[in-house]
Amino acid sequence: MPRRRRRLARLPVRRRRPKTTPTAAQEPLRVRPGGVFRPHHLDLDAVRVVRRLNAFGYEAYFVGGCVRDLLLGLSPKDFDIATSATPRQVKRLFRNSRIIGRRFRLVHVTFGDKVLDVSTFRALAEATEGEDDPMIRQDNVFGSAGEDARRRDFTINGLFYDVRSGEVIDFVGGLRDLERRTMETIGEPALRFREDPVRMLRAIKFAGRLGFRLADDVYQAILDCAGDIEKAAPPRVFEEIIRILNRGGAMPSVRLLLKTGLMDLLLPELAPIFAHEDLEARAHTIYRGFAEVDRLVRSGEDVSHHVMLGLLFLPLLEPWIYGQSDGGPLMPPGQLADRLEDFLRPLSQRLRMSRRDVYFLKQIYVGQRRLMAGGDVGRKRKGARRGMPPREWLHDAARLFAIYARETGRFADSIPT
Repeated sequence: MPRRRRRLARLPVRRRRPKTTPTAAQEPLRVRPGGVFRPHHLDLDAVRVVRRLNAFGYEAYFVGGCVRDLLLGLSPKDFDIATSATPRQVKRLFRNSRIIGRRFRLVHVTFGDKVLDVSTFRALAEATEGEDDPMIRQDNVFGSAGEDARRRDFTINGLFYDVRSGEVIDFVGGLRDLERRTMETIGEPALRFREDPVRMLRAIKFAGRLGFRLADDVYQAILDCAGDIEKAAPPRVFEEIIRILNRGGAMPSVRLLLKTGLMDLLLPELAPIFAHEDLEARAHTIYRGFAEVDRLVRSGEDVSHHVMLGLLFLPLLEPWIYGQSDGGPLMPPGQLADRLEDFLRPLSQRLRMSRRDVYFLKQIYVGQRRLMAGGDVGRKRKGARRGMPPREWLHDAARLFAIYARETGRFADSIPT
């Protein structure tokens, strides 16, 4: 289903405190927004979880992205819950739950295929090393709602919604920054990025997806701390790259990755594409392709992350797969397979890509050749057994080919229908 868009709520409607960012000793700003938190906008199972926690005497609120998205007129992807109850206390209240996590334990409450994250309020984390290395490696200290808000990354993600009172609770100035459409960190940006370098990718992801600008000090801190991204765990970095690409803001996010220098550190293979004028046409293939992907995602279509990764690396592989635009000879299939293997192997090791992701990418790229010839990439080979399920990568290969053909004007007559 496409994401519903409503007009941005007029904030604030009623104020209890001046419009300032509270300190630990101050009361938060409480606002009753008009019309954006009606029952049909909320997840009813999540409401039941919050109300049950409240009924047993615990504080419990919707928190983070769901509050932000509702205030922006978007349909939240998830409804996360923060509570004063410990994980064991939550589990005792919900038989349909289990405790997960090592770095920080939280509870998954399940309703069929739906999974709700219920986390306990956390205190402000402290670095485990000296001042020269403020990275957070342990973050498992319980705290209050105010402490939990102030330990989050960005002000727009530090908002709570109280189901009982119908109020948005703002400890960190998030309402102000939503109105300004600006990405601000909670606390000093350089320190927050050094604590967790992946926050730099999250800043770019939210700015691209929501159409926000990076505050000047946030942008400068990313420039100053970009090198710290190499300290982050590769699986977390790869997961965040996928999120950057598949949430409807890929094109502006890719531009920000390039502008801040993070792209050179994450994917140095792509640096030559954007550094040389004679390769400028290939760079524009990325921009136009991701603009089309963003349009598809925002219209409600499901575009797999394999298509997006395939598009990201395509300018490097374009001459191998499609041949030169002047109509020169194509690389033989066997040589193409070897080249793809040589390219993907070190990339997958550095980013900790799964074998399945690598296999899909290779098959999607190889499948372009049959589509170039106007063939059906999903056609069964002679002797194939009946009743075998279709290969999962076939649809992705056709989608990538269609995007490339439309954006470059090549092979337009061969686009699958």
